[in-house]
Amino acid sequence: MTELLLQDLSPRYGRMTAFSCKMNPGLHLVTGHNGAGKSSLLKTIAGALPPAGGSIYFNGISLPQCPDKVLLVPGVPPALPWLIADRLLDFMLSLYPSTRREPSYRDRVLRELQLEHALKTPLGALSAGMAKKVLIAAALIAAPAVMLFDEPTNEIDAASCLALTSLLAEYRSSHIMLLATHHPGPFIDMAASTLKLGHTTLLEPRTPRVAPVDPIAS
Repeated sequence: MTELLLQDLSPRYGRMTAFSCKMNPGLHLVTGHNGAGKSSLLKTIAGALPPAGGSIYFNGISLPQCPDKVLLVPGVPPALPWLIADRLLDFMLSLYPSTRREPSYRDRVLRELQLEHALKTPLGALSAGMAKKVLIAAALIAAPAVMLFDEPTNEIDAASCLALTSLLAEYRSSHIMLLATHHPGPFIDMAASTLKLGHTTLLEPRTPRVAPVDPIAS
């Protein structure tokens, strides 16, 4: 089974001690107060920030050796105001040729996140929420085995938040998703676990209340 293993991991920033945990396909919430290290943890898993100690494995292989297995949607979009939105989307998808979804799924994601009319716009002319939705769409369409989302609902509209919840639900049986948030409410019912960061970091298993959706049938 697909597995993400964090072994004696100490992110470089945050207020957590070294911890170990194992995650299988499903949606895993990452919670904690400001400064606990939620963003740092996701950046560390994604390979954007070296850990202070410990290791990260995907199916027994060091995750830094297989960067095409993981994608991070950061809490703040990149400071590239001149870049056209669809160029960013196309570039991100080009990094995941073996997993990216078919054109019909791409069209569906863009439609449900209300991005169809924003793709020819420079990032600097988009609202923060729209720019974030471009990155969220890229992750969903690229569909690597491990998807990381840092506060994905911040600054996005209610309809897109609802669409995101539905789109994530379709990946729960096949992909490992970590979602850092101060507002877990929309995702609680489908979460497989909650990783609570602090001086003692705990992974609490949960029983999802929403049955997995077959992405082939949807």
